[in-house]
Amino acid sequence: MDEKEKLLFSKRKKIMKIHLLIIISSIPQIILGFCYFIIYLKTNYQLYLLIQILLFILLSIIILIFASYKERNQYLIGLSLSVIFSFSFSMIFFTNSIYYPLYLYFITLCIYHYTEFFSVLLYHFKKLNCEYFLIDQSLSWMIATIASFIETILETYYFNKYKKIKIFFIIGLIMTIIGQIFRIGGIYTGKKNFTHKISYEKKKEHKLVTNGVFSLSRHPSYFGFYLWSIGIEIMCCNPICFIGFTFILFNFFKKRILLEEKLLIQFFGEEYLEYKKKVGILIPFISLDKVQEEKNLKIYYNLNKVNKSIWS
Repeated sequence: MDEKEKLLFSKRKKIMKIHLLIIISSIPQIILGFCYFIIYLKTNYQLYLLIQILLFILLSIIILIFASYKERNQYLIGLSLSVIFSFSFSMIFFTNSIYYPLYLYFITLCIYHYTEFFSVLLYHFKKLNCEYFLIDQSLSWMIATIASFIETILETYYFNKYKKIKIFFIIGLIMTIIGQIFRIGGIYTGKKNFTHKISYEKKKEHKLVTNGVFSLSRHPSYFGFYLWSIGIEIMCCNPICFIGFTFILFNFFKKRILLEEKLLIQFFGEEYLEYKKKVGILIPFISLDKVQEEKNLKIYYNLNKVNKSIWS
């Protein structure tokens, strides 16, 4: 390990430690919530929210004073997620709020955004910046998420009895948990092979991953995200967003998966086709036709011939 690698490694360890401290800071905030609601008998949510805001401001000032300029945004986003997580946790477990599905929604979002960031922190540290929290990953995603929040709040306020269908809540919660497991499993089993952006060229470190969740789905992170997103809408009993998310995400992942399937055949040839026979995608109605498979297999063989001629 040369000096540059040692510096990068030590910097990564430092950033990881600080983010872990930010995550752990949720624990005293949850204890604070427990003590507060025991004293005030599960009332006066506004004052508790004010306490959390003041706590966030105090910790933000500490970050702004001691963190380097490049790392401030990372820590502030991480802190925001930690505060939202702990506040939502407190509201679910220590109050009788009718908006508990929305708070569960916030918790799953916080876990999602932090795990995405940590995958880059661990395996692609040189690329690391605050955009990998994926808070603003696309305009359509932000609009869809805000629409889901609005539907949850309005329907809970005006049609609360229709939002308390336990079977939908349980099914949605199970789907959300399984989806999160597949998403996290796909990211952390793929390690350096997983990237948030499509790779159009095979790199030396690229390997075909077939173990773990990849033995159940060829695209576990996509399947997990799809299941997770739809599960949240079922859990929150959001009929409008459930229909919207199902169709929009299906079309998005269909295009992305078909493109990646073509590239993976070009990268790994018959090895990938054998893997493809054994393991499905799990998102229904998405498949690459035989004609396209043969075309991409020819590209694979042609690329191999070119590489052999270069190195022979």
